[in-house]
Amino acid sequence: AFRAQRVTTDLNAMNPSEQERLRRDHPGESDIFRCRGPYSCYVKGCLQPTYGLGDAYLKYAHFNHFPGRVVPEPYKPPYIRSAPQITRRPLASVSEGDFLVLATDGVWDYLSDQNAVDLVNRARKNGENAAEAVVEATLELAAARFGIAREQLVSMPTGRQRRRIHDDATVIVVDLYGAAHASVASTGSMG
Repeated sequence: AFRAQRVTTDLNAMNPSEQERLRRDHPGESDIFRCRGPYSCYVKGCLQPTYGLGDAYLKYAHFNHFPGRVVPEPYKPPYIRSAPQITRRPLASVSEGDFLVLATDGVWDYLSDQNAVDLVNRARKNGENAAEAVVEATLELAAARFGIAREQLVSMPTGRQRRRIHDDATVIVVDLYGAAHASVASTGSMG
């Protein structure tokens, strides 16, 4: 059996250390994050992630005027950061079968690290697509949490109603053993 090893930190408004950072960086802003329930906290009531590439209205004052994207006073951006958090692990010590699960926050809203590892391991043993197994399990759990059938969930049109139940769930499973022993070559030209 494989044991999950976390290599990242959840950079969202649910994370107590991120909540503390936001309070420290924005003293006097009592609305710096708002929790709407046990599974969702939002920076300035708008966005769960505290790091991201988009959402300029939470980074720069001159973008805080678009319809539907206006944060009321007190407003002193930046609230979210775009500099990535980088984790390095040597691949020299990987063993056959070791893998990495990269997934969006919609997966981690429902699965623990170990749940994901167990799902990937089982799918690989059964010759199934491991990433699809994780996404399917996420949908099953999201539907169950809201008391609806999985089929009912996936038949909902994308948008606000479905988004209230689950965030996007995208998964990539990387074979680390193969990656550690792979070579890459390129001509340096696409033409």
